Amino acid sequence: MIVAAGQMEATTLADAEKVWPMVDRLADQASDVGADLLLLPETTYPAYWLESIERYMQPDIERMDKVLDRYAKIAAAQSIWLVVGFVEENKGKLHNSAAVFDRSGNLVGIARKSFMWDCDNRWFTPGESLSVFDTEFGAMGLLICADARTPEIANALVSSGADFIVEPTAWVNASKVRRTYRNVQAEYMIRARAMEFAVPFVCASKAGREGELLEYVGQSQIVDAAGKVLAKAPVGGEHLIHAEIHPAPGRPADMDDATLSRLAQAESPFRAPTPGGKISIRLQSDADAIIKGIESAGGRVVALPSSELPKFPKARCAALDGAQVLVYRGRISDDAFARTRAAESRVFVLIASDSVQYVIAPDGAVIWRTADGGSSVELDLSIADDKRYTPVTDIWDQRRPACYRLAPPQLAFGAR
Repeated sequence: MIVAAGQMEATTLADAEKVWPMVDRLADQASDVGADLLLLPETTYPAYWLESIERYMQPDIERMDKVLDRYAKIAAAQSIWLVVGFVEENKGKLHNSAAVFDRSGNLVGIARKSFMWDCDNRWFTPGESLSVFDTEFGAMGLLICADARTPEIANALVSSGADFIVEPTAWVNASKVRRTYRNVQAEYMIRARAMEFAVPFVCASKAGREGELLEYVGQSQIVDAAGKVLAKAPVGGEHLIHAEIHPAPGRPADMDDATLSRLAQAESPFRAPTPGGKISIRLQSDADAIIKGIESAGGRVVALPSSELPKFPKARCAALDGAQVLVYRGRISDDAFARTRAAESRVFVLIASDSVQYVIAPDGAVIWRTADGGSSVELDLSIADDKRYTPVTDIWDQRRPACYRLAPPQLAFGAR
């Protein structure tokens, strides 16, 4: 199948009317390249930053029914499957949602964002279930933006039969340096998710600034099941990218009963009573000596073989139980998995055999690699005890085990 991802310039509520010409242009371009499916970003209309629920409800903003009708007509006019982020109004609550339309413009279903990122908490109610939709191309899993940071969510979609995953998103720039761009998903995490679960990913993001409040990194991308980036948009501007993908059954994580039980627990994970301190790692030491040194300094460390890097369950359980550092024994050729394991659970990750190859911080940044030289690296373990991506985005608070499908595939759920 040919998929297209439409990257859009960000809009504010004050200029929300600019959305519709962009949508029309991208739909026309998708039709021109023969796309079977067009994906548009998170909250395509009217904006991601809603200011407040009261502001969103003002008469200059089109209501949900009218917005969905517009999208339905676009899908039908272009005879294309359309997946698009929108603001769902439901019984007095707002949800950060995405709608799926078939070629005839029929509304196939709606998925809701589960992982609330920062300002999402101000006006959106999280979704409590995950969705896989039957399409003419196979089963399509749908997650929204920060949902991809939670490995259990992608695993749940694949466990429910997803043959490919689409992600309407608005990847926020995490860089503090002007004119530089950082976002873990755009940099490496989507590649790692595709490889881990053996399914293609299609991601449509926003670009530019949304007023003075938010800046996006663009870089919408289409990645195959082997982690190869088939198409990628630049940082800035409106762009349509497209590529051929081959949907096929994915590979959910294999886990024993004890691991499954730990991941399914709703109880609060380990919380450090006092933040950890700073410790020094001798870079020329072997893995055993490094582990012993961390333990002697009072750090909480778990050792795993490097063969476990492409699999999230053991690393996730270790983090849930309080690990500050994961030491993977062995060597690696691609750091995407190592950075993903660090960022998804906010822990330090070290790759070491006879000496250290990589040191990765809880935000996924590589803080040392072999080529950098030196004799030691300092780790501030208090960073690994702080499970906040942002001041109001705590990864453990955002876990929703009730909607993670960790059981065998025959137990269907969601939209299927």
